[in-house]
Amino acid sequence: MVNSLIALPSNDKTPLQVHVNRNGFKESLHEVDVAVCDADGKVILGMGDQERVVFPRSAMKPLQAIALVELLNSSTDIPEFSKAEIALICASHNGETIHTEAVTKLLGKFDISIDELICGAHWSMHQETMISQVRRMDEPHKVHNNCSGKHAGMLILSKLMNGKTAGYADLTNMVQQRILGTLEFMTGLDLMQYTHGIDGCGAPVFSAPLGNWARAFALFSSGGELPETKHEACQRIRRSIAAEPLYIAGHDRACSAINSVYGEAITVKTGAEGVYSAAFHELGLGTMVKARDGNKRGAEVAIGAVIRALGYPTDDLVKDFFRPKLLNWAGEEVGDITVPQFL
Repeated sequence: MVNSLIALPSNDKTPLQVHVNRNGFKESLHEVDVAVCDADGKVILGMGDQERVVFPRSAMKPLQAIALVELLNSSTDIPEFSKAEIALICASHNGETIHTEAVTKLLGKFDISIDELICGAHWSMHQETMISQVRRMDEPHKVHNNCSGKHAGMLILSKLMNGKTAGYADLTNMVQQRILGTLEFMTGLDLMQYTHGIDGCGAPVFSAPLGNWARAFALFSSGGELPETKHEACQRIRRSIAAEPLYIAGHDRACSAINSVYGEAITVKTGAEGVYSAAFHELGLGTMVKARDGNKRGAEVAIGAVIRALGYPTDDLVKDFFRPKLLNWAGEEVGDITVPQFL
């Protein structure tokens, strides 16, 4: 059992303050809303506004994946998914070769072409890979999209449910309705009462209060009672991400580094616009953080602050994400990023 660094429960209406310092002078400030909840929705650690309605963006991917993994677990007739492939359907990956080859292979098991992906194309987010792509290709393919793993999962779910793949990303499609039902079960809300939209990858995205998303990840962590099929799906996703963390994001990414260091103890997932989710499996708690300015840097430091505040040590592999140093182009240290509330 870990020992928290602060007295819990704690709820402060002041958001988490992430300071960007140059030579000791606070140059910039990221304010981050934090909700750490148990499976009943009780706030264990709150900072800022836990009722703030947010889009979780890709931070909800492990929850979306439950719909497919439940189906996989219920049948012996479906081609086997490896741990890497389960992690991949939850991923916001770099578009490195290991990711694109895995997506292509996974879809191939179900006789689905990568051309059926509707997520749009962009170059790899990993610089070395991107340079290689630009040198050998005229343009990127949709398989390089950071969400192609999630879309592969949706395509497969569609084929398994109705034998078709067309329209799999439409909100009215049975695939998206099944995913919506899963998200509503985990958050305990009628999500259609809140604003919904289209994510950057073309799939539906739903909004809800920060605390409800945290509650969903507390349930994911086995902090409360779940139907056996959902419990087993959550545990399979947890074990897969822990076993194959490179498939959840990629090289030089905080999301992969954190999942690698903490393994089955903590499952984290990043999302666009400064969002991070976490499931603390040893504690039965879930977390959602949202940087008010949408800055990824602020969210990464914030999730690190929450992990430290709950009593987990900081490994060398993650310290540069949790406590970054500011470097100039010559590689010289000129400042740092700190969280004074959790010093």
